[in-house]
Amino acid sequence: MLGSTMLRAALVLLGLLALASGDIDVVELTATQVQEAYEQGEYTAEELTMAFLERIEMYEPVYNAFVYLNPNAVETAKALDKEYAASGPRGPLHGVPVVIKDNMNLAGVPTSNGYWGFQRSTGGLDMIPSRDASVVARLQEAGAIVMGKTNLPDFARSGTVSDSSAINRTHNSYGLELVPGGSSGGTATAVSGSFAVLGLGTETGGSIQNPAASQSLVGIKPSIGLVPIDGIAPLVAQRDVAGPLTKTVADAAATLEVLAGVTIQDVRTYNGLASIPEESYVTFLDSEGLQGKRLGVYDGVWGNALSPEVEEAYNQMLDIAMELGAELVMNVFNDSGWTEVYEDSPPNYTGYAETLYHDLNLYFQDLGDTSDFNSVEEWEEKTNRTMGEESAVSPFSVTDSGTGGDPLTDPEYWEYAAWRGQLYKKYREIMEEEQLDGLIYPFAAIPLPTFDEGGVGAISVPEINHMGLPQITLPAGYIAGGRPFAINIIGNDLYTEPELISMGYAFEQATMLREAPEGPNEQVSFGSCQCTTF
Repeated sequence: MLGSTMLRAALVLLGLLALASGDIDVVELTATQVQEAYEQGEYTAEELTMAFLERIEMYEPVYNAFVYLNPNAVETAKALDKEYAASGPRGPLHGVPVVIKDNMNLAGVPTSNGYWGFQRSTGGLDMIPSRDASVVARLQEAGAIVMGKTNLPDFARSGTVSDSSAINRTHNSYGLELVPGGSSGGTATAVSGSFAVLGLGTETGGSIQNPAASQSLVGIKPSIGLVPIDGIAPLVAQRDVAGPLTKTVADAAATLEVLAGVTIQDVRTYNGLASIPEESYVTFLDSEGLQGKRLGVYDGVWGNALSPEVEEAYNQMLDIAMELGAELVMNVFNDSGWTEVYEDSPPNYTGYAETLYHDLNLYFQDLGDTSDFNSVEEWEEKTNRTMGEESAVSPFSVTDSGTGGDPLTDPEYWEYAAWRGQLYKKYREIMEEEQLDGLIYPFAAIPLPTFDEGGVGAISVPEINHMGLPQITLPAGYIAGGRPFAINIIGNDLYTEPELISMGYAFEQATMLREAPEGPNEQVSFGSCQCTTF
């Protein structure tokens, strides 16, 4: 985070505010609108990038979304402008300013993973990757401009807040007292606060849907294996996914189109290859996408009873779904045998961080010789510290977390794998028996909490994560004094993202319930400058 004066000074020194950006209003800009503006010659990518930098200068000292600001953003924009003039756009993300979560590798730049110990600037060692994460490389190949890397809780270990030992607390764009959602809260604040058009998050147990719902954004939690996760610091690699956080379903579909696909760097992506549609995900945007769809409604089996405010808002959303042609099905999981299978889970591998030590060591090995260290042990030897200590949320020891060893050699892991298979099989049996196209659930049973009120309580976590199912999170208005409310549509099977995009677009276009945040009306101090510009 940079204080306002220091941020402006840093940007001027970097030459990022050397030119005026004109009167470009970046608030609520979408990728679709950016492409239309470029086509009509309203402004250039360079001008747009500097307009976003000016907004960052204004509000970043309050929101504290960035761990790193990219000093090459304007130069990248200039090059993309030249390319656009010579040969046109690469695609729908050409010249679009984006942000990435700071557990994603950007070659030559430290990946903080929210932890003080992974940057020299905060007293640790620089964790500098030699190559980009595949998702980052694909964004840049599509012509996106990476504005910076966003905050997350240490090691992505919170679904509610994005407090890190690297740069402290990230705030919600709708109210400084509201939790931003975790662990992709920095991305959500940057996107919702209009520091960028869209961004990337990751999820192990709610970390795309939580910040999307908390800040009235569209989030797609993709099926396991659809989008590569190589070059991303893991939490539990067997469940980790990466996906978009955007203001519209159209932008989410366009971003997923760029991200999805095979890479040898992540062999799981071969599982999803046959399910990627030949036509673009954008072609599934259908204003009648809910017509004739059968959707299961929340019956309390996956979570707690709904609060009065949530129940009222949820019922209103169900009425809209029915008006758009959806058929709603009650009591999907009651007396279905689901609970018996779910509660028969093995004792290990069903929490979070249970394979963190093993997965992080594999990730560290892949960093290359650009990093100050390549294993947990090397970091601890060089720092004489315990990795994980002094985390902002729930300090711990990485070495002592979870099961420690290689899960593939642990018989209990295979018990967990078998249980996941049984859970998925039961889910599919229920979907087929009820002839369902998916589920339509409220994001949580309670209104979005403040920092003093506890966790967000996402309903579909961890069920969808254990099964690897896709889900789309959609803005659904505001309750309890202006707190964002959201619904989730959950796929009836793996790799049903096209259907979710179709249904989500229909709901969005009929409601248009996202409203731009008013912006902070008070300043808060975070102390010394910690945001870096390598």
